[in-house]
Amino acid sequence: MKIIGTNSLLYWLRIPFAIYVIGFIMSSLWMTGLIGFYIFSGSENRFIWKSNWEVPNNNETIASEIIQFKYPFSKMCLATENSTEGILLALTGIISFSYILFYALRITLKLSKDNFFTADIVKDLKFAGFGLIIFGIAILLIDVTNGFSKYYNSYDLTPPFFYLLFGLILIFIKEIFQKAKNIQEENELTI
Repeated sequence: MKIIGTNSLLYWLRIPFAIYVIGFIMSSLWMTGLIGFYIFSGSENRFIWKSNWEVPNNNETIASEIIQFKYPFSKMCLATENSTEGILLALTGIISFSYILFYALRITLKLSKDNFFTADIVKDLKFAGFGLIIFGIAILLIDVTNGFSKYYNSYDLTPPFFYLLFGLILIFIKEIFQKAKNIQEENELTI
């Protein structure tokens, strides 16, 4: 069985993947609305509540207030530290993952066709790559501008690093698809 193109594995998995992406993006819009409501009002309701959490740190226990946002139609919730940094990082994570899934769906739908060396897929790879780089820089700026965490005396550079790395990889793949598209156009002109 083929992996990409018509009647391939990707062709048959595109519909369940599209359903998942649409569901995730819709629940992300819900979570973004809840986070926005909490930022502007500061109040709790049945979808937003606070709790305390104790974190061990160097033979002492530090208490922290956690804010939880409940996902619709499930028992899952997004829990983050009730601070500017925690809420901004949670919001950036939700938005960035929705962005990544949106472009992954667009690329998947285009790769499920026979002719996938097109300008559209090159453009989608470029937007996905640069978007990941921008999200990596945004996460790094949120971490740096809000200072050190009160629990650890260092920054966590892992998420921004992976955003930047995967963004650069997608830009590299975009260049490969651009060259393949150019070669395909040259071959079509010579025939």
